[in-house]
Amino acid sequence: MKALQGVEGHVEWLEEPSPTCDVGQVRIRVAAAGLNRADLLQRAGLYPPPSGASPVLGLECSGVISEVGPGSSWQVGDRVCALLAGGGMAEEVVVDARHVLPVPEGLSLIEAAALPEVYSTAWLNLFQLAGLKPGEKVLLHAGASGVGSAAIQLCKAFGSPCWVSVGSAQRLAYCEDLGAQGGVVRTDGIEGLRDFGPFDVILDPVGGNYAALDLKLLALDGRWVLIGLMGGREAQLDLAQVLGKRIQLLGSTLRSRDDQFKADLFSDLSQHVWPLFAEGRLSPQLARTFPIKDAEAAFAELATNQIAGKLVLVIDENLT
Repeated sequence: MKALQGVEGHVEWLEEPSPTCDVGQVRIRVAAAGLNRADLLQRAGLYPPPSGASPVLGLECSGVISEVGPGSSWQVGDRVCALLAGGGMAEEVVVDARHVLPVPEGLSLIEAAALPEVYSTAWLNLFQLAGLKPGEKVLLHAGASGVGSAAIQLCKAFGSPCWVSVGSAQRLAYCEDLGAQGGVVRTDGIEGLRDFGPFDVILDPVGGNYAALDLKLLALDGRWVLIGLMGGREAQLDLAQVLGKRIQLLGSTLRSRDDQFKADLFSDLSQHVWPLFAEGRLSPQLARTFPIKDAEAAFAELATNQIAGKLVLVIDENLT
């Protein structure tokens, strides 16, 4: 099979051995794969895959099941999308059958490729780890990102008002259209978020230079969920605020979680989140698609940080 590899800071579509399909696994003929910041980091050599995971790029994909290992209830021909530790940007991928969900009713395979990683991340961190309750106020940094787009919709669907920080007025309007109450453009200064706080939960992929303000913006018993370090890995914090407000700081990554954890997460998504797509309360926010031959251009576009929503690579247009 062919697969996309990060090679010395760029990507190449190379021949790779086809993986075997064992007990409890399924083989997916890949139609499309979502592009995430983790792929940018891996291409640059800064985010190696977990031990035992495929070195091929791609943390999510959609496609059609072509082989079913013993112990799985999936059928050959099922249209699915999957969460992966790696390997999605390839002609085929083998994955734990518990990390697979059906393509939601009414969605295409291309749209479905944009769902697993961002909705898993948003649901895990807001609802499972932070324990978000209806009516609690949420701040989403990088609100127009793929994760931010999913998080806004989930907050709206489950009754928690949210605000955002974003990179442009256009992206702020995009977030408000999705359901955000408002927010700030970071070039105007994120101190303006004080006007909307305090917040019960902050979902933060920035860290570093946002950290001190995050502490000030959090309410009593606030939960600060750190999922990235786009703003740097070091910060000076007033720990008296952590004590005085009883703040919980939660560091969270999904890629390195074990198979059972991801299976439990997908079971939760299947029950609470996936039905909302058919109801029209959630939708994939697909900014643009690229054919796999233009993968380098897709990576370059994501690196501009100007994207509202998700980019998807089309692997096999005959399936879509």
